Amino acid sequence: MPTIRDIARQAGVSVGTVSNYLNNPDIVAEKSRQPIEDAIRILGYHPHAAARSLKSNQTNRIGLVPLISPEHNRSMEPGDLAFLEFLSAINTRAAELGYAVLMQAATRPEDELHIYQRLIGERQVDGLVLMGLQARDPRVTFLLEHKFPFVTFGRSDSTAHAFVDADNPGGIAQALEHLAGLGHQRIAMITPPAHLRCSADRKAGYLDNLDRLGLPFEPDWLVEGDFSEQAGQIAMHLLLDLPHPPSAVITANDFCAFGVLRALTHRGLQAGRDFSVVGFDDIRLASHWNPALTTIRQPFRQMGMQAVEALVSRINGSSELMHRICKTELVIRSTTGPWKE
Repeated sequence: MPTIRDIARQAGVSVGTVSNYLNNPDIVAEKSRQPIEDAIRILGYHPHAAARSLKSNQTNRIGLVPLISPEHNRSMEPGDLAFLEFLSAINTRAAELGYAVLMQAATRPEDELHIYQRLIGERQVDGLVLMGLQARDPRVTFLLEHKFPFVTFGRSDSTAHAFVDADNPGGIAQALEHLAGLGHQRIAMITPPAHLRCSADRKAGYLDNLDRLGLPFEPDWLVEGDFSEQAGQIAMHLLLDLPHPPSAVITANDFCAFGVLRALTHRGLQAGRDFSVVGFDDIRLASHWNPALTTIRQPFRQMGMQAVEALVSRINGSSELMHRICKTELVIRSTTGPWKE
């Protein structure tokens, strides 16, 4: 990567002149500006990122520490298509703002704080993006105590940090309204793992909107699951074996919904005709599944970009804490249909 010394050498000016140009081009004489601009273009230099590094000793890198342990489900993991879409947005916006993304995976929850300690202690990154938020998240506590810039995808119980989140209750409300409009009265939900904050938000949206719509509730219709196909299969068999089974279900995510669809097929039932299924995320595979999945779309690209913008603002010294809730959207496809006696 070219340095300001390389720019100075190419332009035939002093390092001090290049530094002045990067900080305030107006104070540099016109005859020196053009050679500097030409050198920047020729060498592929990123002046804004470099200027920040020069002034504040920044690394111009932001970090992510995803948990990839199969025993601990988070809202997104490296093998998850939703994670890849979110990561793509983070990479794109970070590059536009002059930052690289450093990803260091953890294989056990107890390793996460050690990784954060090392990244911060060795000054490997200027800020962090956290995912899979718990209500009382030890990572949030640690980073607040160390006054280190970070933003979260999802909320915790603390409001003392910047976050970007999807409108989880709003998405559940849309799904319930759709299913009720199709005549369904017995609507179940498979929640994400209980320790995740998004699980509490979705459960609240489910219970509040059942009451608002005048729909009945049975405790057995609310099943804790996770984000895997296996969890969807197991939960669906449990629901179908109830004395009074539901006629529709809202799932933890699209992969969980795919497991539900497999369970229905195993029972000789057809989604959209005999039973209605709603996913959550709208990953690309959802529209290509057979049958195509009705699901609640999360705007991962928008959220990823806004997370980076909020983080860079904090890195650059802003005291503003961005709290952004992004709208979800119900995408209706083939796995939901009218209720039949």
